[in-house]
Amino acid sequence: MEVGEGQSLKSDINVTPLVDVMLVLLIIFMLVTPMLQTGLSVTLPKARNVRAVSEDQKKTVVLVLRQAGDLYLANNLIDKKQLLQELRIRLSATPDLQLQIKADQNVHFEAIRGLLQAGREAGFRDAALIAEELHGQSAATSLGLAPRSGG
Repeated sequence: MEVGEGQSLKSDINVTPLVDVMLVLLIIFMLVTPMLQTGLSVTLPKARNVRAVSEDQKKTVVLVLRQAGDLYLANNLIDKKQLLQELRIRLSATPDLQLQIKADQNVHFEAIRGLLQAGREAGFRDAALIAEELHGQSAATSLGLAPRSGG
């Protein structure tokens, strides 16, 4: 290709293909990221003033209680009779573990209290109850309570 007199080579970079590729990658990540959720899925209860907890699997023990009553310890189905022994084994191996309980919102609190009690008996000093944070609703509305009319 010859350049004639008065003409020069154009040295600008065409960024349109780069932007197209980046948008496609962004869409792919937006679609795939929710599928990468670790652990078992349960419908978490909704709460206000939720604090962040550690997601490091080396520092936590996660108990998942599904609505049907299935109990999972670190994504493995476990019998409730073996729970105390398994918690003691894990705590003795790593003394600074945090107990985290993910329970379905329809599970009775009695079952959750039993898990908390097992954790305390195993030697855990505290436990975190995992919940989904409420955004932009009043507490009464989020709980399904209608305001009383005067009179």
